Amino acid sequence: MSSTEKSLAPFSDLAVKALLYELALTPKPGLVDRYDTGAHDDMDFYTFTDSIMALSPYFHSYIQIGWIYHEEQPEKLFHRLRELGIQAESAMFAATHNINTHKGINFSFALLLGATGAYLAKQPHLLREKTFFSSKDSLSVCQLAGQMAQGLVENDLSHLEKKTNLTHGERLFLQHGIKGPRGEATSGYASLTQKALPFLRQELAKGKDSHTIQLQLLLYLMTFVEDGNLIHRGGITAWKAVKQESKALLENTPSEELLSQMSIYNQKLIEQHLSPGGSADLLSLTFYFAFLENLL
Repeated sequence: MSSTEKSLAPFSDLAVKALLYELALTPKPGLVDRYDTGAHDDMDFYTFTDSIMALSPYFHSYIQIGWIYHEEQPEKLFHRLRELGIQAESAMFAATHNINTHKGINFSFALLLGATGAYLAKQPHLLREKTFFSSKDSLSVCQLAGQMAQGLVENDLSHLEKKTNLTHGERLFLQHGIKGPRGEATSGYASLTQKALPFLRQELAKGKDSHTIQLQLLLYLMTFVEDGNLIHRGGITAWKAVKQESKALLENTPSEELLSQMSIYNQKLIEQHLSPGGSADLLSLTFYFAFLENLL
């Protein structure tokens, strides 16, 4: 391993750490965590662990590609990352026996880790001085990822009427206009930079314990994320209900009652077979930038 690869590895390790933090956070309504499998009957804590380990080497490669090809046009860099991302997806499915644990988040981390590598190449002092990111650095990485993804929605989703074998995400776009991870990417991850990270910074400044804040962050994400997993399982009505219920929980639950109320809500979503996987993905991405900024 070259000296550059060694210096980049801690950054991509933070993406692995982010996925592990998301998996370990408990209780998570409808989601796999340390206590139960949520609304899922085909995956558990260990399925997710196997998936994370399978993706880990690719996370290292994403950031290296960004570093090496940082002078290329963003669109060309995107295609390099997407090509490798398809290989990573195959490795994930091999590790999970064809269960989709991290397909969406793998796409997002391919972009954001590639953008991180490119940004570090242009800001070498962050590597040289081992400096934590500022909020401005995080914003710049997300904006670069957005530049890389420009045209993605149009290129991928504009001609679906003629396609016969639609993916779940493509079907959601045709039926409801839900753009999913593609839309988040083309926005420059606005949900991260304008909502999730400001919320996290604000709550941490209040001095509350980290576990409580992480649970509140998940609830906050569930109030607004365009969650394809929820819509697929329960339709638009269920998605809207979860957003409203999450908002009520977030605003009306004292910190000392949050664990018990989250556990009760977990049982409700399990019974309704609802899983807010889109919010879980954005939670992982928020953790990644929180680690870069030394917030958590």
